[in-house]
Amino acid sequence: MPISLPIKPALSDVDVLLLRQVAGGGLHPAISRATGIDEDGVGAAIITLLTKIGTTRRFHAAALGASWGLVRREDAHVRNPTGKTLPPRHMEILAGLVAGEDAVATAKRLGLTGNTVRTYTQTILTTLGVRSREQAAAVAVLDDLVPLRALGDGWPDMKLSEVPQPAGAH
Repeated sequence: MPISLPIKPALSDVDVLLLRQVAGGGLHPAISRATGIDEDGVGAAIITLLTKIGTTRRFHAAALGASWGLVRREDAHVRNPTGKTLPPRHMEILAGLVAGEDAVATAKRLGLTGNTVRTYTQTILTTLGVRSREQAAAVAVLDDLVPLRALGDGWPDMKLSEVPQPAGAH
């Protein structure tokens, strides 16, 4: 039985560029410079993009973009990864980020406090060498740290590198 991923939404070139900027943890001034969107309109453009993608969380959008091949590893701007492996509890929290969970939902799911989840999240960011949850979520998918099923319903229980590429794809 062939593996299929949920269909990616139709996005314009500007939408993809905006998604890459979001996945890189860009702030509004940098996003404005990179995309040509007026700085005052960046927030609204991101909300529109999230709606097109079908999520309300920037970090979930970054993970989805990575899974669809729209966000590349260089877009995530990994700086100083420690090379350390994340412990299982940290991996569960990282999977929650990929799924688009906020700290409260992750805490409830894992029986932790919100503060504990936030502290673990900071450790995850440091370990991965990123500054934002958006970057961490993209890296988690691109580096096969979490299975695609973490993205939500309809995603296969495999890592991105295990998804067969269509003939002629690079």
